[in-house]
Amino acid sequence: MSARYAVYFAPPPGSALEAFGRSVIGRDHITGEKIAQPTIDGLSAGDLREMTRSARHYGFHATLKAPFRLREGCTADDLEKAAAAFAAARSPFDAPPLRLSTLSRWIAFTLSSPSAEMDRLAADCVRDFEPLRAPLGEAEIEKRRQGALTPRQDGQLLAFGYPYIFDDFEFHMTLAGPLETQTRDRVAKILRQMAIGIDSTPLRVDAIALYRQPDRDGPFIQTGRFPFRSM
Repeated sequence: MSARYAVYFAPPPGSALEAFGRSVIGRDHITGEKIAQPTIDGLSAGDLREMTRSARHYGFHATLKAPFRLREGCTADDLEKAAAAFAAARSPFDAPPLRLSTLSRWIAFTLSSPSAEMDRLAADCVRDFEPLRAPLGEAEIEKRRQGALTPRQDGQLLAFGYPYIFDDFEFHMTLAGPLETQTRDRVAKILRQMAIGIDSTPLRVDAIALYRQPDRDGPFIQTGRFPFRSM
């Protein structure tokens, strides 16, 4: 299986949000280095490691263009040039502050209120990077369909390779899951206290990031950050 790529929102380098996400999931999304995770009452280090396994695999991020393989004839260099051109045509903006939320069986940061600018950024990423995406295989389509998609989501899966886009998009930065409800709520309460301060200021959105997964078993690593044009 060839490498996969994704276009993500990544926390600003050196920010409190980046430090918090790296610590909770236990991995640096740029170097791949293992990071010491916080101590949470009632959980062993192994418990927390397992709870954050999926988030650690993908890296702390919010999805803008879901993981995809490159179309035949396209290269990683083509993708980087497209990302640079995309970013150069956009201006930074402030999204609403984050809040630590529970989403089904997951714990994640979400936006505290809707953001038309964030929705537009995600939709533009879906469309603008689509020419570089290889079509999904039948096995990939069937795997996604196991998630009980709506007819609209199924159409988006076939057209763009991912069902949760456009009106089905919800900005989120996953920290842990899937978890049983009681465990999810208990851990979320603790993480919410640890995140005080992060959730009090607008979220600055001034770049997109490219991530690469060498194969299906390997973790995603950030390979480039592409700043939006200066105001």
